[in-house]
Amino acid sequence: MYRAIADAIDEDVQKGSLRAGARLPPHRDLADHLGVTVTTITRAYAEASRRGLISGHVGRGTFIRGAEAEESEYEPGVLDLSINILMPDKEVAHLEAHLFQRRVLPWTQLLGYAPKRGHLRHRQSMAAWLAHLGMPTDPESIVLTAGAQHGLATTLTAIAGPGDVILTEELTYSGVRYIAQQNRLKLRGIAMDGEGLRPDALEAACRTTRGRVLYCMPRMQNPLSAVMSEKRRRQIAVIAEKYRLTVVEDDTYGFLSPERTPLRPLIPERTIFVTSLSKSLFPGMRLGCVVAPAALIEKITRAVWASMISTSPIGADLLSGWIEDGTAARIASWKRSEGAACQLMAKRLLAGERYQTHPTSHHLWLSLPPRWSSDAFVAQARSRGVVLNASSEFAVIEQLPRAVRLCLGTPRTRASLEQALTRVAECLMDRAPAARAVVSESLVVVRPPSHRRDWLGPAEHRPFRVRRLPAAARCQDRRRPRRAINPADCPGRLRRAAAVAAARAHRSCPALTRRMWSAPTDICMR
Repeated sequence: MYRAIADAIDEDVQKGSLRAGARLPPHRDLADHLGVTVTTITRAYAEASRRGLISGHVGRGTFIRGAEAEESEYEPGVLDLSINILMPDKEVAHLEAHLFQRRVLPWTQLLGYAPKRGHLRHRQSMAAWLAHLGMPTDPESIVLTAGAQHGLATTLTAIAGPGDVILTEELTYSGVRYIAQQNRLKLRGIAMDGEGLRPDALEAACRTTRGRVLYCMPRMQNPLSAVMSEKRRRQIAVIAEKYRLTVVEDDTYGFLSPERTPLRPLIPERTIFVTSLSKSLFPGMRLGCVVAPAALIEKITRAVWASMISTSPIGADLLSGWIEDGTAARIASWKRSEGAACQLMAKRLLAGERYQTHPTSHHLWLSLPPRWSSDAFVAQARSRGVVLNASSEFAVIEQLPRAVRLCLGTPRTRASLEQALTRVAECLMDRAPAARAVVSESLVVVRPPSHRRDWLGPAEHRPFRVRRLPAAARCQDRRRPRRAINPADCPGRLRRAAAVAAARAHRSCPALTRRMWSAPTDICMR
């Protein structure tokens, strides 16, 4: 019976009926209501606490977990779909009770300086984890880092200098763009298809640029969730050998990929493999690694030492213990299954919309209707209480896609995710910000709202002259202050001029003006 009560609490938390911070009834009151003994309720609450659902406070009562530990940079009620976390709350509650009871190394070693590459025992545990993910390696080839971002920064610092060209997917991880900007590196976007990098586009870039470093994500690419097949990986490997490329392979989301083999085993002497435990386990631990060829490992080790001496031995020890006792594999398995459940929810709530993803991915790339630019849609979603990623954060090309990235792992419950996706679906049915016609003394132009100068998107859609108006259509009274009026109240000649401007704009750019006059529209007269 007590397990059934704990199951009911779990189900209500997942549905959103019991929200974080909600106070549960006292033991005796709930026992009287359900017709069971107080001992049964005590055991039920203990079981729910063991699962990480509730927490008890002496003198205050029993509460649904979550609210007391939550801290967000956004105001209450805002749902963040801009970063993937997918926190295993139940597993965390189980680990809390004996967090430091099991240690791989003694405290005397954990509280001192670690070797530059990390303690050997920790690198052996990381090698075991990589083998579990399909990438067996020698611990001597591993350098521990403070996550994948740190690994990428130190790697690019070691192998590239200011002005060097880095080849990458045309839509790539935003963190690499920031590293390139900081190190004054030039990124060159390579065209993609459903499997990621296109071999023909990569070879063309190798022939026409000075790029000799390739950064890519063969398994579960971010943001498109593309997965390279074995054939595609071999094609990329052949091109890398032919043009003597140094490949930086980012495998942060590789634990979600159905392809069990990364790119590095095909060209081990040319590939630097970078990954992290932030997505597969816990981001707060800040632990990742770089697997490098013998010719480059010393350079990368020096770059790590220059940036932070070494990674934290305490965090590495905790994660090493969880890798060795099977906790890490259990959490990663839960994240795969939970990600698949989130994908099914997205498929149901975004039915009929165009998006690119993978059944086990933690994010999706949502294509927008022609009336929306990426930045405008992100602003609209923010006004409805949802935070998204615009395409400008990932694009290495000038033509920004009309798309946004949605992360499915951030909301702590499925009910919160459903609420966020419902808001996004409602945004897709909203109208884009209305354009307005501005009638000046001698010409008519179509402009976006003043607060969205980038709303028009591509260059060919930007404000343009229609033609000079006849003198009779010009505003004769220049002393009148600029004011907004309704088209229906305009003088006949001015209304006709505005109609001509709208018609010409529609022929030049239908997507821009499709709804321009259907909503309340201002004609601003000077």
